[in-house]
Amino acid sequence: MRSIQLLFEKGIVMLNRIWKPSLMRQILILIALMLVTLLITYIITNRIAQQIIERKVTASVNTILQQVNEKMTSFDSDMQGISTFLFYSPTVQTYIKADDMLDRVLINREVLSVFANTMSMKSNIRGIQLYDRSGKLMTRLGEGQDETTAPVQTMSYSGLVNLDDRPTEHFYIITAPIYGLDSNHIATEYRGTGRYVMDVSNLSPILRSAKVTANSRVMLLDRNDHILTSEGKVSSSDSVNVGKWKANSKFIVQSITLAPSGWKLISIIPKSELLNELGTVKRINITTYAIMFGILCMFLLIFFTRILKPIKSLMDFIKSYPKNGEDSRYQVVHKNEIGVLGQKLNNMLDDISELSDEVRSTQIRMLEIELAKKQMEISAFRNQINPHFLYNTLESIRAMAFYHDVRDIADISESLSRMFRYAVKGSNFVTIAEELAHIREYARIIDFRFRGRFKIVTRCEENLLNETMLKMLLQPLVENAVFHGLERKLGEGEVLIDIHRSADYQIHVLVQDNGYGMSESQLQEIREGFTGVQEFVSGEQGKQKGIGISNIYNRTFLFYGDAATLEVDSVLNKGTCVRISFPPHVNEGGNEHVSRVNRG
Repeated sequence: MRSIQLLFEKGIVMLNRIWKPSLMRQILILIALMLVTLLITYIITNRIAQQIIERKVTASVNTILQQVNEKMTSFDSDMQGISTFLFYSPTVQTYIKADDMLDRVLINREVLSVFANTMSMKSNIRGIQLYDRSGKLMTRLGEGQDETTAPVQTMSYSGLVNLDDRPTEHFYIITAPIYGLDSNHIATEYRGTGRYVMDVSNLSPILRSAKVTANSRVMLLDRNDHILTSEGKVSSSDSVNVGKWKANSKFIVQSITLAPSGWKLISIIPKSELLNELGTVKRINITTYAIMFGILCMFLLIFFTRILKPIKSLMDFIKSYPKNGEDSRYQVVHKNEIGVLGQKLNNMLDDISELSDEVRSTQIRMLEIELAKKQMEISAFRNQINPHFLYNTLESIRAMAFYHDVRDIADISESLSRMFRYAVKGSNFVTIAEELAHIREYARIIDFRFRGRFKIVTRCEENLLNETMLKMLLQPLVENAVFHGLERKLGEGEVLIDIHRSADYQIHVLVQDNGYGMSESQLQEIREGFTGVQEFVSGEQGKQKGIGISNIYNRTFLFYGDAATLEVDSVLNKGTCVRISFPPHVNEGGNEHVSRVNRG
């Protein structure tokens, strides 16, 4: 059972290879099909050409044989006319009717003279014989043998005749009946027989006209298939087996029976001679086949070296890429389409590597953001140490201030209480009106502390008061402006807060003071400190600069992402200006696709 299963599995594998061959095998199969198609086409066209030639030659020879038949019919008509002229002349009629031997002897000379004149009309008439009604020879002139003959009713043709005195020459005999004529020249009774001894040489021009090719053979056979005459190379045998010739596929054999004589006219044409002209076409086809085979072999070589081999190396590189590492690249050798493909693959790998770096960077940044959120939550928890206890304490101080009629302490306690309530409010986003109200409470405390030395001015477009913004965005900036700008300056100072909407529907916040300002190096240090949420995460928000700008930057970066910008400008002894731009509507959960904030 195990061996049968193995054989079955091998059979399946072989079938898969047959039905799903490799690219090289597919090309080889295609080339083999092309060569087989060319070979079949060559064989079919060559066969069709042979058949067309044979059909055309057969039709032509048939026409020629019909023409020969017409010539023989015309020759028979001529012999009929000669016979009428000769045997029904008065001299011959008188001679054949004479019963007295003496009378025949007296006119025999005249009869022979008429025979001589007749023989001069046809050069191939080699002899004329005259027989009585019993078949006995009466007189003759020229070639022939003394023999009896049987009566005939119509003109007839004999077969091949060999004369004893001329063994190398071929003759045939034409026999015609002779009837007596009455006074009205009407044939009455049978009187005798006339015979012409004919030389077959007169038939040679007729057979020569029926010869189609140089090596073809034309034979004239009698009723016994003996050769009367022929054109072309013919065996010297006495008789010809026509059936044997027709059975030989190397020849085109056609025959026709001549009506007057019953002889057979045979045309034998070698097919090889007819197809000699096809030999040139055959050589051209073979040469074309060989050239096509060479071109296909060259195509195979080019396909293997310029296409298949580079594709294999490309596949090997793709397989080994996970093992070799992301920095490995395909070595482009060829400058063809495969090389372009390899270069495109390298470019794609470069893009993938860059995207992977960006994804990793984004993932790290998202983790930093999550960590920053946790740090903010921890910071918020730290800032919410028993807020109710603080509220109650501040309310007690305010009540005592009212009791002792200290109005300033009551106002400061009230403002501080409202600020604490606002700071520990759970939502990350508030309306602009709420944020400005918080700034005003802070301004009351500053005004009390510095006895009216510093002035905090707020301006906001009316239609923006109900828009949302990040909570506690303005108070750290105002605090920085007071303690790092105005406090270090002699005399009075002012902090301007201006909120307006730009043409691109962004909300712009301007916090500007006319305080001490910063040097160029200090400003550059602050700008270089805008590095995402790293400072916030690393716990540096506890430093002096982290309380204001860095904290604002980190929180803006966290909740608005690329949609927000923060710019800082400062001139020493003239003041500092902070510009913040953000969209009016943001999901409280923060921007999930953060990359960076414009750092000015």
